[in-house]
Amino acid sequence: TEGRADVEILGQRLSVRGRGTPEYIVRLADYLNERVATVRDQARVFDPLRLSLLAGLHVVDELHRCRQAEADLVARVDELAKRLGAVLDGGTPRT
Repeated sequence: TEGRADVEILGQRLSVRGRGTPEYIVRLADYLNERVATVRDQARVFDPLRLSLLAGLHVVDELHRCRQAEADLVARVDELAKRLGAVLDGGTPRT
């Protein structure tokens, strides 16, 4: 579903069109504004461009960590499924 929403990020009003409902797009903008505020408060950075870049790095770091955690979890589930399969086939599971 493609949606459109008017949002404000760093005091700039934007009309954003993208995948998801308008409510989802607003939630994304709210999340980014929260990250910007965190960077501003922690790093004492006030330049909008630097704030945007640093907040973007924080969000990308979160995404990368989530993807890595998901890959680790998938690998763990695959290993457990193989062990379960071996047990169900009458073999001895590897530990």
